[in-house]
Amino acid sequence: MLFKDIALKTLEESSEELSHFTKRSYYYCLQKLFHYAPNLHCEQINSQFVKEYRNHLIELGNKPATIAKALSVLRNFLRRLMTKGVISENPFADIKIKRVYSHRQFLNVSDLRKLFYRFMEHENMLRIPERNAVRAFLFSCFTGLRYSDLKSLTFDEIKDGKIRKQMHKTGDYVYIPIPEQAKALLPKCNEGKCLKVSENSYFNKFLRSGANRLGISQRLHCHLARHTFATTCLSLDIPLAVTSKLLGHREISTTLIYAKYIDTILDKEMRKFKNYDLPTGYLGC
Repeated sequence: MLFKDIALKTLEESSEELSHFTKRSYYYCLQKLFHYAPNLHCEQINSQFVKEYRNHLIELGNKPATIAKALSVLRNFLRRLMTKGVISENPFADIKIKRVYSHRQFLNVSDLRKLFYRFMEHENMLRIPERNAVRAFLFSCFTGLRYSDLKSLTFDEIKDGKIRKQMHKTGDYVYIPIPEQAKALLPKCNEGKCLKVSENSYFNKFLRSGANRLGISQRLHCHLARHTFATTCLSLDIPLAVTSKLLGHREISTTLIYAKYIDTILDKEMRKFKNYDLPTGYLGC
């Protein structure tokens, strides 16, 4: 049985449990494998094949995060095939996929304040698509919503100044009290979609050109807003557990990644040494 045929069939059967974006991501990862081994049969997939495929991706110059993603998707589908009884052994039994932490860019509190006030004062300088993109980006900076959730957010999902929404990516619900800055970005009407969000590639294009008109030179993109929300929460001393809940993370370790980028947190915590009763005999040694 060709792996390509059963993998695409399995992906189609999973449509209801996967978001559009996750399904598209899985499809692109599978295409890498199909290009490498177009006539691959399920029974040919073993640990040696996985290692050879990993080496192939390395030779192509794929980044570690891209390789980890491709292997994770393959492992996911092989687990499904084991459940169906198509294969009997797990090819990943002795293969570990290292988690790759890429550097996450964000706007610091000062830059976020600068962009917000410039937009509120000079939004009429922007073309309508730019205005819509910058507005949605800022709304995400103050609420942490992902692109897919920004695009689908309706006023029916806002009650008493709080967002209650099922996230597209995980299917989990988030509860987000909307800060005043985000409320100021919402249109006056109270029905239908809250924000006008274009397709992702166009969104980032309009976002950057709009930000440039407002005097912001940093290269902005949609997901940078979510990183900005996370780091801003931590900079404002919002507890890690609360920040994690607002972001809709299932594991607090995912949120903890952002803490290493906030120098003010490190400075504040290290100042605790001032209150530590260190024996004077050890000072200056």
